[in-house]
Order: sequence, then C-alpha cells, then structure tokens
Amino acid sequence: MNKFTDEEKHQQILREVKATMILIAIVAAWHIGFGFALDGIDVLVLGMPLWFFVSTIGAFVISVVGVIVLLKTVFKDFDLGEDADEQEGGEV
Repeated sequence: MNKFTDEEKHQQILREVKATMILIAIVAAWHIGFGFALDGIDVLVLGMPLWFFVSTIGAFVISVVGVIVLLKTVFKDFDLGEDADEQEGGEV
C-alpha cells in the first residue's frame, strides 16, 4: 500500500473523481446519442430494436471496459486514515 501525504491523497482523490466523471460523460453521451440517432431505423438485433441494442449494450460494454482501464491506470490503493500505531505513538 502506498504512503501518501495528505496533499498527495487529496490530489489523487481529485484525479480519480475527474477520471470517473469523464467516463460517466462518455457513457451518457453514447447511450443518449445512439438512442436518439438510431430511433427511426427498423432493424432488429436479437429481437430488440437496433437503437436499444447499440445504446444499452454498448453503454454497458463501454462502462465495464472503462472501469477496468481506470482501475489499471488512474486509481491507486492508499489508506485514507492514519495507521493505529502512528496515532498511539508507536504502541499497539
């Protein structure tokens, strides 16, 4: 587990929040955009309209892949609190 200062923890949390919000915006744009863009097309995929299949299934796939990418590239494992031995002066 990484040891960060309070300022480094704050910066890391902000980085994670920004990256997550960008992913949410991408997924929402995909879902809404393809939902409206493909609405008038009468094509069925697995018994569902094309707009539903592309917007919903596509948004799910983008979400899963996006979370995996965020976990591997942006998110860091660190403790938000102080260690017990640091709080009690080294005694447990």
